[in-house]
Amino acid sequence: MGVWFRGVQAVRRNSLQGHVLSDLFERRRRGLTVVREYFIGLWRILQLLQFTSTFVDSYFEEVWLQRTKSLLRMAIKFCLCTCLLRILTTGLLCPVDKQVTKPWWVADFLIFFFLYFTTFRHMNHRAYELLAILLLMFHIFTHLCSRCKVTRLDVPRMAPTFVTIVAGFALLPLPLEICICVIVVYIGLIENIDLVYQREQSECNNLTECHYAAPWTSFDVLRVISECRRTDPRTPEVVRARIFQWIFFCFTAAYLRFWDTIRRRFVFFRLGESVQSRKQFVKAREGKVCWIEAIVPTKVSKEYQRLCKKNENLDKTDWIYIKTFKAVTILFADIVGFTKMSSGLTAPQVVQMLGNLVKQFDSLCELKGCEKLGLIGDCYHCVSGCPEPNEFHARNCIEMGLGMCEILKLFNKRQGTHINIRVGVHTGKVYAAVIGLLRFHYDVYSYDVIIANELEQTGKPGFIHISQATYNEVKDYYHADPGPELQIDRTDKFSWARQVPASVRIFTYFINPDVTDVQDTIGELSVEESLLIEEVSSRSSKSSLAGDLSELNWSSFDSDSSLDRHSNESGDQIINPWGEREATAIDLADLKLSHQTVSENLKQDVSLIHDLREHLAKRGESFREPPLTSILLQFRSAEIEWHYHLHLREPVGPTFVDSVKLARICDALVLLVVIILFSTMGLEIEVDINTITVYISSMLVAVFIFVTLWFTGTYYPDRIKSRSLRKFYYFFTHPFMRELIVGVYTSLPTIISMAYLSTLGDSLRPLVLLEMYEVFITISMYVHCLPSSSAAWSRCLAAGGTLYYGYMKLWKLYPKKTGTFCLSKTTLVNGIALRNRMLVSVFELLTGFFLVCLLARDCERTCKLCFLVQREAEIEGENAEIAVREANELLYNIIPRYVFRELEASGRDVLQKNTSLRYAVAHPMIAVAFIYPSNFLSTLYTEDRKGGAASLRTLHKIICCFDGLLRNFAHVEKIKSVRESYLVASGLNYRQLMFEPNLTSHLIELMRYCFTVRDALRKFSFAELRNGEILVTKIGYNCGPVTAGIIGTAKPHYDIWGDTVNVASRMCYTTSPGTIQVTENTKEILSSKFLFRYRGEVFVKGKGIMRTYVCEGISPRTHFNS
Repeated sequence: MGVWFRGVQAVRRNSLQGHVLSDLFERRRRGLTVVREYFIGLWRILQLLQFTSTFVDSYFEEVWLQRTKSLLRMAIKFCLCTCLLRILTTGLLCPVDKQVTKPWWVADFLIFFFLYFTTFRHMNHRAYELLAILLLMFHIFTHLCSRCKVTRLDVPRMAPTFVTIVAGFALLPLPLEICICVIVVYIGLIENIDLVYQREQSECNNLTECHYAAPWTSFDVLRVISECRRTDPRTPEVVRARIFQWIFFCFTAAYLRFWDTIRRRFVFFRLGESVQSRKQFVKAREGKVCWIEAIVPTKVSKEYQRLCKKNENLDKTDWIYIKTFKAVTILFADIVGFTKMSSGLTAPQVVQMLGNLVKQFDSLCELKGCEKLGLIGDCYHCVSGCPEPNEFHARNCIEMGLGMCEILKLFNKRQGTHINIRVGVHTGKVYAAVIGLLRFHYDVYSYDVIIANELEQTGKPGFIHISQATYNEVKDYYHADPGPELQIDRTDKFSWARQVPASVRIFTYFINPDVTDVQDTIGELSVEESLLIEEVSSRSSKSSLAGDLSELNWSSFDSDSSLDRHSNESGDQIINPWGEREATAIDLADLKLSHQTVSENLKQDVSLIHDLREHLAKRGESFREPPLTSILLQFRSAEIEWHYHLHLREPVGPTFVDSVKLARICDALVLLVVIILFSTMGLEIEVDINTITVYISSMLVAVFIFVTLWFTGTYYPDRIKSRSLRKFYYFFTHPFMRELIVGVYTSLPTIISMAYLSTLGDSLRPLVLLEMYEVFITISMYVHCLPSSSAAWSRCLAAGGTLYYGYMKLWKLYPKKTGTFCLSKTTLVNGIALRNRMLVSVFELLTGFFLVCLLARDCERTCKLCFLVQREAEIEGENAEIAVREANELLYNIIPRYVFRELEASGRDVLQKNTSLRYAVAHPMIAVAFIYPSNFLSTLYTEDRKGGAASLRTLHKIICCFDGLLRNFAHVEKIKSVRESYLVASGLNYRQLMFEPNLTSHLIELMRYCFTVRDALRKFSFAELRNGEILVTKIGYNCGPVTAGIIGTAKPHYDIWGDTVNVASRMCYTTSPGTIQVTENTKEILSSKFLFRYRGEVFVKGKGIMRTYVCEGISPRTHFNS
């Protein structure tokens, strides 16, 4: 329970492993600032493509193992396609199949099939890496061999080349260094083979003579074979085209790998964030339940949470948790002499001593079947029979009282003190309720509770004072002596709505623990209970007060001097084993810090992996196979699909570096560069008016689309001031228009290739023209791989358009001839049938088309998976934040925020139900006020029919009214409310007071709050009470030193103690209704700000006769800032 309140940001830092995950549109960024932050983020990611932990990196590979297998199988399938393409090329381009050997192709296919079937075995990532290396090397080997022996050298095949490069970079699970080395060597070998086998035709001085068209029968076999290896010299245009082709292939493959790596890692990051957010949510929920149980009993917590959820849309003052119990025994126990004894102790000692006693009382309370309700100063309050009915409720409370008396005796014996306890027990009916907005807790209300309290106050130290009702329940088990009669005033309300005051006389009895056989009595229920009391008391007494003070927050321990002393001692004894120099204190501190950092990071990594394993074991199917349709790859849930498109248009959440919205900027920039290079190459080859028109038009369209994608990618509509631009934004961010302009953008290279082919028909030799056209149309096909943020269906349609255009234009190159014989229509280019050459090009385009489609679908699937995990992470993060916020609210309901921060800073912030957390601070000057609606019982509280519950609802509204006023007074805080009494104090947050120039500002603020409460209660009476009654407050105010601290195990709570608190309580109950009574010392301190009237001398219990004053208002010379 020590982590759940820290918030989601800590989880985000732990799971990112050094990566930066920040919203690029935060602080209302737009335009160039977004682009700058975007590319800075990309640069940082390029430097952090590896995890800082080998454990996390290994598990990342394990998580994506299924996808690694799928991509490896895809690469093998395309390698098989290129094998078929090589066989087809050989059959079409080499009429005489002298160099084709069937065993070669059979062995080729068998090896690829063997590698494919190997993937069906269960292997780890390392095995897949080795298999990928074998596949890539074998594919390159077969391609180079066929290039040397089989395929014509003047027909450079591009599909096997692109498959090899894309497989090496994007499909196969290979390290980037290996990919770069292998691909560079591969490209060098391909070009070297083409150069080695290039021959100049000495007999052809005129380049155009190499093109001939004649009947196939005019060539003999030797002529065909002699022409089979002849190729044209490379023109500058071909060289530039080949260079551009290699650069484009490598860049495209690297670009695909880059975005795939980023998205997969961000999916992993967000998955880790989502899982740990869910873990935080569970911990926060557990912590919430635990803290609710610290306020209300376990049985009540579920009912209270259900009621909170049911009324979450209502104001807290409009509902209340309340239940009625008819057979309950109430116990009040006050430690006599504790206040006097604590006056000579320091704050830590007071909390230490009281904490020891309360800890033993809590253990005894649990053993005796009682429910602790709270601690009122040094008065212990518990019940039995509520919230769970218990037929032995009276005996349980008597046993509790006897055990408390025994604990005090043992405590006095071992500590050498002389304190005693006064116990009052009564049986009757109670209303159990949770009242108030702040510092609320589970408590019981009724006249019977007042009777139990009166029994305690009128009892004798060391005795158990019980009522007649309790005596009737336990008279057969305990000996009791008659006590004085107790008179209780109460008001009942009859059906004719008349209030009749009644005075009730109660017979009382005393149970003497010295006379009662305590050991036998305790032994009736459990023999081990008395031994536990002895053990707890002995254990507490063995540790002296000073020995346990180091556990408290208040301490005079000089940490700096102790650390220096410890460091010096360590430095004298430890020698640096790597050198002659002795290790200094700084060296040792650095070494220790380094070890601690490594250990902490290792724990975080192990925790992250453990959480991810549990999550993927339960919900791994949606991660491995996102819920998408098979054709259009849309989410099966219409809501998720709508949200996916919405987050591209509206700022519905944070936008990170991997966002599809921002990825369009990078895609647009890359495509613009490709289009510019395309146009430049075309202009260098041929320049005429038609070419210039097509290229300039294409460039203008490209620039327009680039600016549109840039604008829609760097702005959200709330950042756009112009209405027309906002309409422009919404028009081009519509899902259909967004994909349409990207499709047009990727089709511009195809349009440029069309213009190139139509204008260069007679400018080059046909073979050069054909090779240039093949380079252009191939690049135009593979350029559809670049927009990684676009939908697969739009890219497939655009690639289909390129395929159709390439097919139609290729056949237009084939001249139409008429003749009687089929062979007479054959056109040869360097001994190759032009028709066959075009067929090979068409098959290559088909291979490229299918490769583009599969890559586009895999890319969109990754994008949608990334969004799905991000959406889940955001939902889990929001749930975790809500749960943490609710848990913190409950936590701060018990412990103030500033106190908890001190505990957190000292490393003692882990609070558990059965853990005693001790905290004590002595404050030299604190203002304390008790506020009591004096006529609430006589005016509003009745218990006939449903009168008790209705009265408590009114009391709940009154306490909520008091709580709501606190937000206007920064230094004033509620300590607790005990039934209708309300305790507040100011100045407890000493860190806040450090910034106040006036040291008495918090005293003044509490007095102003008292006046505000008095007026607010009067207004409440006019607004809420229908019988014309006016509620009047009695307020007691005092200032001086107090002790603030946290004590308790079953119900840990924050409270204040000291003589100042006791005197403030006496000031409240001895004043007259409607007045604020203060001591003479308080009057002297605040006389310059407020008007006081001398009231007289008042007897104060424990203090004797005191001179008191009544504060009548603010001094006319005083001005307060609102």
